[in-house]
Amino acid sequence: MNSCLYTGWVHHRRHHPRVHDFRYRLFLAYLDLDELDHIGRTVAPFSVNRWNLWSFFDRDHVDGRPGTTSGKVRRLLAHHGIALDGGTIALLTQCRVLGYVFNPISLYYCHDASGALAAVVAEVDNTFGERHLYLLDGRRTAAGGATARFRCAKEMHVSPFLAMDCTYDFELAPVGDRLSVVIVQHEGGRRVLDARLRGRRKPLTTRTVADALLRYPCVTLKTITAIHVEAARLYLKGIPFLSHPGETAAQRRQRALLAAGEGQGEHAPAGPSEGGRGRP
Repeated sequence: MNSCLYTGWVHHRRHHPRVHDFRYRLFLAYLDLDELDHIGRTVAPFSVNRWNLWSFFDRDHVDGRPGTTSGKVRRLLAHHGIALDGGTIALLTQCRVLGYVFNPISLYYCHDASGALAAVVAEVDNTFGERHLYLLDGRRTAAGGATARFRCAKEMHVSPFLAMDCTYDFELAPVGDRLSVVIVQHEGGRRVLDARLRGRRKPLTTRTVADALLRYPCVTLKTITAIHVEAARLYLKGIPFLSHPGETAAQRRQRALLAAGEGQGEHAPAGPSEGGRGRP
């Protein structure tokens, strides 16, 4: 089975205009989307599209509308001329714990039939109920199992302490026994924030999921709580507070592409999409 768990930690460090950092432990699911039904049958605490101690809901991803997450991501890729030709899509994310989840970012690792990384889709949620998908084209990255590096412009407001004039640099190591994700944010050409995710692989079984839930029973609630606690700390440090600038043109284009794809089949082309975040 390709699917697994990763247990580890996330670390954020802000460099400007004040140094600010925090770190906390968590566990994540790495789900081969073609294996969801099998996992639901063999892992007792896990269910697909229904309540359980730990559960995956399609509506928590992409556009929040009916349909499989795999089909929507494949349509997104097709719109950009990327065909997996029978390859797999694996999603790195937090699943719902006791019915609740909030994912600041989820990553879709999209591999072609040969196993090569064809693309990564970074699904970013903010606390204003918005979502934006960043397609990172793996066909232009280093081959041979090396760390994949991508750069893209920021297209959605996320933090009230970071401006929109930003770029993201992604460094994604090959997924294996260890997980390594690094995202560096530059604002006006200056490095302002590093976000690092590290993890160790564990098999996805009833026992490992139960152990993770016992160790981190409030992991999804901890995520949203930490966001607000760290925001308060930044405010008290005197970091300027920036109001939400409104929906961007990129978000509007993404919504229009999604609307144009409504009612099409699982493999029909459609564009990137934007929708509400996962909710309890």
